[in-house]
Amino acid sequence: MRFTPLWLSKMKNLLVEQLTAIAEVQQAASYQQKQKACILTGLGGSSKPVFCVAMDKILGEQGSLAFVVASREEIRAYRRELNYFYPELPMQELYPVNLPRVQADTQSLEVQAGRAAALRFLQGEERGIVFITAEALQQKQFVPRSFNKHLLVTVGEEREQQEVIASLVALGYERTAQVDAIGQFSLRGDILDVFPINNNVAVRIEWFDNEIDAVRSFDVNNQRSLQALEEIKIAPLVVEESEECTASIFDYCALKTMVVVDEPVKIFELLEKLDKENKAHAEELFTKEEIIEQCGERALLISALAHSHLKNVPSINVPVRSVAPYNKNINMLTDDLEGWLREGVTPIIMLSSSVKARGFADNLGNYKLPAVYADEALQENVINVMYGDLDHGFRFWNEQWIFLTENDIFGMQKRKRLHSKNQGQQLQYFSDIKAGDYVVHKVHGIGRYIGVENVEVSGVHRDYLLLAYAGEDKLYVPVEQVGMLHKYVGSEGSVPRLSKMGGADWKRTTTKAAKAITELAEELLRLYAQRQVLPGHAFAPDTEWQKEFEEEFPYEETPDQLKCIAEIKNDMESPQPMERLLCGDVGYGKTEVAIRAAFKCVMDGKQVAVMVPTTVLAQQHFLTFKERMRNFGVNVELLNRFCTPKEQRRILQDLEDGKVDILIGTHRLLQADVLFPDLGLLIIDEEQRFGVAQKEKIKKWRTGIDVLTLSATPIPRTLHMALVNGRDMSVIETPPEDRLPVETFVAEYNDGMIKEALERELRRGGRIYYVHNRVSGLELIAAKLRKLVPGISIKVAHGQMNEYMLEDAMISFYEGNCDVLLSTTIIENGLDVPLANTIIIDGAENFGLSQLYQMRGRVGRSSRLAYAYFVYKPNKALSEIAEKRLQAIRDFTELGAGFKIAMRDLEIRGAGNLLGAEQHGHITGIGFAAYCEMLEQTIRRLKTGAEIAAPEPEPVLEIPTEAFIPDGYIADPRYKMELYRRFAEVEYSQRDDLMDEIIDRFGNPPEEVENLWRIAGLRGLCRVMKIRGINVRPGEIRITCTEQSLILPEALMKLMNACKGKLTYKQGNPPQLIFRTTGLNIDALAWLEKNLPALASCEIK
Repeated sequence: MRFTPLWLSKMKNLLVEQLTAIAEVQQAASYQQKQKACILTGLGGSSKPVFCVAMDKILGEQGSLAFVVASREEIRAYRRELNYFYPELPMQELYPVNLPRVQADTQSLEVQAGRAAALRFLQGEERGIVFITAEALQQKQFVPRSFNKHLLVTVGEEREQQEVIASLVALGYERTAQVDAIGQFSLRGDILDVFPINNNVAVRIEWFDNEIDAVRSFDVNNQRSLQALEEIKIAPLVVEESEECTASIFDYCALKTMVVVDEPVKIFELLEKLDKENKAHAEELFTKEEIIEQCGERALLISALAHSHLKNVPSINVPVRSVAPYNKNINMLTDDLEGWLREGVTPIIMLSSSVKARGFADNLGNYKLPAVYADEALQENVINVMYGDLDHGFRFWNEQWIFLTENDIFGMQKRKRLHSKNQGQQLQYFSDIKAGDYVVHKVHGIGRYIGVENVEVSGVHRDYLLLAYAGEDKLYVPVEQVGMLHKYVGSEGSVPRLSKMGGADWKRTTTKAAKAITELAEELLRLYAQRQVLPGHAFAPDTEWQKEFEEEFPYEETPDQLKCIAEIKNDMESPQPMERLLCGDVGYGKTEVAIRAAFKCVMDGKQVAVMVPTTVLAQQHFLTFKERMRNFGVNVELLNRFCTPKEQRRILQDLEDGKVDILIGTHRLLQADVLFPDLGLLIIDEEQRFGVAQKEKIKKWRTGIDVLTLSATPIPRTLHMALVNGRDMSVIETPPEDRLPVETFVAEYNDGMIKEALERELRRGGRIYYVHNRVSGLELIAAKLRKLVPGISIKVAHGQMNEYMLEDAMISFYEGNCDVLLSTTIIENGLDVPLANTIIIDGAENFGLSQLYQMRGRVGRSSRLAYAYFVYKPNKALSEIAEKRLQAIRDFTELGAGFKIAMRDLEIRGAGNLLGAEQHGHITGIGFAAYCEMLEQTIRRLKTGAEIAAPEPEPVLEIPTEAFIPDGYIADPRYKMELYRRFAEVEYSQRDDLMDEIIDRFGNPPEEVENLWRIAGLRGLCRVMKIRGINVRPGEIRITCTEQSLILPEALMKLMNACKGKLTYKQGNPPQLIFRTTGLNIDALAWLEKNLPALASCEIK
């Protein structure tokens, strides 16, 4: 929950208190108190939410607030202004979800949780704000059975763990191995993690026997606890409903829930339109007349103008008007302020920050106007300047005050984004090693990982990682050497050959790969050096024009956008040519970043080339660039096959004469007749669509110029280049404000589900993409769809059609002349059709992951909820790779998953032909991780000219004690591997932090785990002190040092004296410290923990 500073809430109350004194507000509140409907006219702009907030204040701020609006555009405005008054209240839209009747494999938990939360707020179980569109209002709901079903867990209460788990399952929560997202729970021994849908953060519940011992909130990103809680209320993810579907939204509303219907005339007109569109499904929806009747029972109907609906409902005309804008005319403003003060009217001015508000109050003093910064109370007969976030001012005629905002004075300001939490799954680079996976051991080569085996050696139990090699050979790897293993990632569909232990074949393979890698690294560095030596153009720092151009962007930039813009400008201002990859999900603002780079280039007198894969996308970019640069005299031209030969000649001549600043086009730009006299920047959009040959052409003519590449899912080749420092990469991960995740279904093909999907989209006036990967099957599918949904209008598009027919089909779909675009993957890039919000991908098992992701990105580009169906043939056994792909597309439904998808694609598909065919075999031979590591080392060696020193060998600790993770403490092999890796890598200074995390996540550790942690701490200390190993045997402790060991001679002498001749220092190669323990009753581990840190000549913590 967000904390609201006291001074800020006082400031809000100053304005609200002014309104609570108004007679009309009190009158409307009294109707609400009596559960009676009431019509309010005269309200518009910001006076609507402020009026409702004042009513809520009079009613004691007890119930939830529900706003019924025509569409999601209105939600955005309300959400921003209500967020100012109620920063701590949760806000939720009630999605008009009509789930398919056919059970599909997956449904978005996020959408389900949002819907359940909205219904809970309406029922008054928790106070919140709900937004309902006309579309959702019209749908009949299931009759609610029970309102108060939730789970309350309190510290100190006696409660069976199984009982709590059963309750969570009944409430609709999903059991997973680890809690990553809302609506999930997981169990580890005495610890239960759950992410309640009514909470901002996940919660950890810990038992001691049958008693709830502790409840803590925790962060799903690092799985660490945040703060202790006394109790937690877990709301249901599914509302208990009867089979009967006749309830309205009003049936869900508690008595204290205030329902506000915004601009009823607009809503009722929209309902009439929806009625006509949905005649076939009339039994599932309320008619316009029924909804008007429901509103007349208890809603508050707010509108600017009077209307003829509900004449029997009491009506109040509110004497209020909006304020005329000043558009930066300060003289006119000061004249008005002076006039109001003379008339005894108190002006209240709201600016968007406290710094601006204080400065503005001081500036008014320069105009001889009395002004104060109001944070405690409003003063009469002076100008009160305050800080807040409302869009427009207003004046109530009967009141002696007037309210103005920053937008009224200075014009529309940038809209602040409401930052949403990203609760998506985390994806590690090359995810966990599971039993059965192929792994690469640095010394022994490729083996198959069997699992963790507990082995007894000399009476001591330890865990080992068991690997199988060729010819029945087995290798037991001590868990502390887990860092020696990498997951094998080769190329798609290839099964690696297992190495032979002790044989020379692994050495041969790596030597061959090393030679090829050296050649490749030299080639890469030659290109890189060429770019460094070639004098690129160092662009000048930002001009005033640039700042003004960026100010015109109507939204507040996301932090990621700002970071990427800064990185790109920094590259452009350096004399070396830029080579940067900008990764950002579909619709995350990559184009705006590119436009700013292009404008910076033009301001320096240079030309810009923008290359895109399709004609339609070129057209779209042309309109965007032209519109954005309209006021700045930049000449933007478009070169594609729609241009007549005459137009093309004119554009090419103008280009050669330097009259064209920005030229946008497809690979037509690569033809010999396109001559740029002064090209400064090349922008390549949707890079994954260009073939190798086209890229080679681009390389030839782009040497020495800055290159910016944009992509939502960079192909593995490009991603690798960025990962191994071949080029720079910027990533945008923040989603746009009102974007919803796409509701994704992965299921077997079923006529009923397809029919339902098509009808639902048509019912809401939308359009559908239907994708199939074979041209020959398209006509049969078209016939089948027409049979399923009679009267449906379908256009077919595929690459074998002539270009004019293809363009005609695309444009026809874009302009809404057909319902369904039935096509091959040709739609993967290009058309941005806001009304297309359902995509059905038939034969999804045959597509690449990046393709599946790109195609899903075609929908969900507007503020409507979108649906994606990935269907595969019934009764068909999916190949392992197809299954992994569909699993990935299903796992990463959240916003901004493009980069994660590309990383997962890297694993599934392997590196592919990373840098040419000759390298491909070597990647397959040694695995991708080892290949990258060798490539990085070779590049570093060639850059510095010196051989890279072999890394320090890991200290070897042989201490005979029971040190492993028992199954009774952690059974899941995934977490075991993760912890063994953490123990192997932990630094001495971080050891306590690691133990805190283990206790937090898994409970108090048994002695074996504590010993493991103590040994890991000692290993970290040996690393710092450059000690090679410790060997504990019966009768002695032997510490093996090196010439570089950081041991303080004075401290060593002191310890030798204290040990009375039992501790000796043995010169030699390597030098050793030997402590004879015969006849002494000491614990070797405790002795080492106490005395080793005292010997260190370096600073340790």
